[in-house]
Amino acid sequence: MHLDRPEGEADKTVGWGSDIAAQMLRRFNIRYVSLNPGASYRGLHDSLVNHLGNERPGILLCLHEDHSVSIAHGYARATGEPMACVLHANVGLFHGMMGLFNAWCDRAPMLVLGATGPLATEKRRPWIDWIHTMRDQGALVRDFVKWDDQPTSPEGLVESMVRANLITRTAPTAPVYVCLDAGLQEQKLDKEPEWPDLARFLPPPPSRPAKAAIDAAVAILDTSTRVVILAGRGLRTDAAWDARIALAERLGAVVMSDLKTGAKFPTDHPAHVVPPFNQVSKPAREILTEADCILSLDWADVGGALKQAASVGKVTAKIIGASLDQMLHSGAGMEYQALPPMDVFMPTTSDALVEDLVAALGPGKKAPWRERAARKVKQHAGDGVTLDLIASSLRGQFNDPQNVTFACLNRGWPADIWPLTSALSYLGKDGGGGLGSGPGLSVGAALALHEMGRYAVSVLGDGDFCMGATAIWTAVRHRIPLLILIDNNRSYFNDELHQENVAKARGREVRNRWIGLRMEDPLPDIVMLARAQGATAIGPVTKASDVNAALEQGVAVLKQGGVAVIDFHVDPSEDRISSASAGGRKTS
Repeated sequence: MHLDRPEGEADKTVGWGSDIAAQMLRRFNIRYVSLNPGASYRGLHDSLVNHLGNERPGILLCLHEDHSVSIAHGYARATGEPMACVLHANVGLFHGMMGLFNAWCDRAPMLVLGATGPLATEKRRPWIDWIHTMRDQGALVRDFVKWDDQPTSPEGLVESMVRANLITRTAPTAPVYVCLDAGLQEQKLDKEPEWPDLARFLPPPPSRPAKAAIDAAVAILDTSTRVVILAGRGLRTDAAWDARIALAERLGAVVMSDLKTGAKFPTDHPAHVVPPFNQVSKPAREILTEADCILSLDWADVGGALKQAASVGKVTAKIIGASLDQMLHSGAGMEYQALPPMDVFMPTTSDALVEDLVAALGPGKKAPWRERAARKVKQHAGDGVTLDLIASSLRGQFNDPQNVTFACLNRGWPADIWPLTSALSYLGKDGGGGLGSGPGLSVGAALALHEMGRYAVSVLGDGDFCMGATAIWTAVRHRIPLLILIDNNRSYFNDELHQENVAKARGREVRNRWIGLRMEDPLPDIVMLARAQGATAIGPVTKASDVNAALEQGVAVLKQGGVAVIDFHVDPSEDRISSASAGGRKTS
């Protein structure tokens, strides 16, 4: 990993307003700050370089503000810790808003710094400072950050930063935004501020479930014979992983996991009877109708899962759930999903509930009440490239596949060929469905994973990559090892299926579903796009017989500390089925 080294000695005197913000980042143990430069925070930029010496935190230069946010988001997903990013004035905040929404929906901790002003009119440069100044800039993102502030004094800046750090790290985690007045940043200080003792401002542990609620849950679980565990949001630690396994085995439960929230349970465990999904699969729906108890461990959309299950039968199970997510709900967005019924609900983290249930239920082990569904092996004619082939060939390139983390995956990834066997096997989807985030998420995750001694691999769609491709320049620039595999179907194919469903419902011509959606004539040159960022680019790979050689080359680059992108041309039917894409949405 490479950071630029400043010339000369750092000025260690805290002499300017922006030095306070930089010092607070270091005191919070923020290791990196991602940014695209802007004059609104030129004071902070100087403090990071000439006061802190571009270390703790070190600057990661990005080519777009949206990448700055996505990189910080990806880092948080891998570590559970916030990274900082900086967004220039209102215009940079506009650019970064989609990434912020993704991180908000993903409940990722993140310390976002912005800038405006100078608020004092006499200090503004003509035209440019006026159009980049807003009276309440935080209002732009207030509906999808956990907290925001715009301090007006050096003392207020210290308190604002401490509060932001505390809030973003406290469960339920989410991004926070602190907007720095350009005038305050460039204010000369008479004296160094009084620094708070940060040991007195630590995030509290999550509240524990009430004993009466645990007793009620145990009473249901002890008398249930067909328990389904929905393994949703939770810590990415070995202890939390092992506790979920212990609970499932104690109950003889069946476990389901969601591609949106990453690996939370081993997909090769006998209890994990259906592959992880994005929308609830038909076999999973049938299992939910057979269950007599459903235990939701902070599942992102319990109401939606029940609605999908109702399409194949009646759900009669008692429902137990734990989540702190409701603490972030407001009237602005609908990311809180459909309201599910709950027989026992506990406002706590899923990990706290699992710990307390394991303790209350006592020792024991049962076989899961349902066997794993046999996978229907796809028969492929000819020499076409498939995700199955990519997965099996990729796995063969690593002596220890468990040391590989998938920062991002496409829906069709075969979890039976490459099972998710640890908490860091797979980090999840984008959070808010904001396309173009995959490359940035991958870079941020790769930054953290490299420090852990793990290999970072992402499987991205061509549309996602084309929108966010310049994010990988940051990985190349800062020597962050990363391998990206492009699942290239040459179309915004998910929308093709939506258009097909609408046409069918209206009795119109289905053959026109591709118009306005196919990425062809010309076909975007993903290899050249990746190569333009300095990455090693391979492909396009169009034949099964060429897959292994391409992966061998790409993995070699990864292991040598480089960035590689492989463009695989895959049949669109590999990724989607029409009904799953439509998600059950009614057309009238």
